[in-house]
Amino acid sequence: QDAKIGEAVGVKWLNDSCLSCTFCQQADEPLCLTPKLSGYTVDGSFQQYAIASAKHIAHIPEGVPLDEVSPILCAGITVYKGLKESGAKPGQSVAIVGAGGGFGSLAQKNAKAMGLQVIAIDSGDEKRKMSEDMGASAFIDFATS
Repeated sequence: QDAKIGEAVGVKWLNDSCLSCTFCQQADEPLCLTPKLSGYTVDGSFQQYAIASAKHIAHIPEGVPLDEVSPILCAGITVYKGLKESGAKPGQSVAIVGAGGGFGSLAQKNAKAMGLQVIAIDSGDEKRKMSEDMGASAFIDFATS
């Protein structure tokens, strides 16, 4: 579905891909041999207005606060892809290194939503508490183990 001018959309790191190379044909567009990358080969992405390929944007429903959805379009999709590619099934465990940081906290949320058990790996009581509050089944403090 094409975007309308002025519609709020998410511009991803993968701004465009060829959709014809072997990777694209196997639904692995992030591995495209001739990608266009936001902020690297295509100007902008984290700004009010930008140019992006309609085939790779994320439509954002009207009324959704953009400052709340933006982390999901960057770190959130990065950790989601990792969890998805891991092949872990609901009920299985995944270890999340750096579980108390920005990417790690999003990975914990994604894992929980996917029905996975989280083994959180980080250091310190604050990150232990955060991971436990987020539902981690175990916490490994790498600084004391």
